[in-house]
Amino acid sequence: MSQLFSFSRFSRLFRRHTAEFLPSYAMATAVLAGGIGLVLGFVVYMNVLNTTIQGMLFMLGLLAAGALFTAGIFAQYGAPKQATVALTLPASQLEKYLVGWVYSFLIFSVVYTAAFYLVDWLMVSADDWYGRPKELFHLFDAQKIYEIYFYYAALHAGALWGAIFFEKNHFLKTAFGALVLAVVLVAANYQVVKAFAGDKLQMASPFSGITLNDATGFYRVSLPEAQAQWYILLPLVLAALLWRATYLRLTEKQL
Repeated sequence: MSQLFSFSRFSRLFRRHTAEFLPSYAMATAVLAGGIGLVLGFVVYMNVLNTTIQGMLFMLGLLAAGALFTAGIFAQYGAPKQATVALTLPASQLEKYLVGWVYSFLIFSVVYTAAFYLVDWLMVSADDWYGRPKELFHLFDAQKIYEIYFYYAALHAGALWGAIFFEKNHFLKTAFGALVLAVVLVAANYQVVKAFAGDKLQMASPFSGITLNDATGFYRVSLPEAQAQWYILLPLVLAALLWRATYLRLTEKQL
C-alpha cells in the first residue's frame, strides 16, 4: 500500500508543488479577482446587481476560470520533455495525480468562491438599490446554485484528461472535442426521440423532457420531479469516469 500512496510522500510533494507554484497561483488569484471586479462593476454601472445576475455570473465564472486553470495543471505531462522531469519525482502516480486534483478542483473551488463573494460584497455595497435591501446571492437557496459544482466536476475532469492526453494545444483540442461530442449527442438524441414521437416532436434535449405539438397546441412531457432530480448525478458519473481515465493515462506515461 505504501508504494501506491504514502501520506508523508504526498505531503512532501504537495509542499514542493506549493513552493514552486505559489507565486503564480497568487498572481492568478489577483487576476481572477480583478476580472470578477470588472464584470461585476460593469453590471453595477449598467443595472442593479440583483441576486439572479450574481448567481448567473458566479456559475459562468466558475466554469470558465476553472477550465482555464485546470487545463494547465497536467500540461507538463503532455509535453515529452517536461514530462520526463515530472515523472521522475520520488512519488507514486497516485500521489502526483492527487496533488493536481486537489489544487485544480478542491482548492480552486474554495478560492474562486471566496474571491467572488468578496468582490461581490464590495460591488453590492457600492451599488444603488434605490431603497431596496441589498442582498448577496446564496449557494443553497431556491435557485440551487450549488449544483454548478457538479457540472464543474465534469468540466474539470474533461479539462484534466485533455491536459495530459494531448501534447500540444490541449485546451483547444479538448474544447473542440467536447463541442463535437455535444453536437453529436444532441443530434443523435433528437433523431432517436423523433423515431418514437414522430412529427409531433418540437424539441428534445439530452437528459431532459421533450416538447410536443399536436392539434391542442404545445405541451411538455418530462419525468416526475422525484425522478428528474437524479439527473444531477450524471455529471458526477461522467466526472468519475474521466478522472479515472486521466489517472490511467498518467500511469501509462510513468511506464
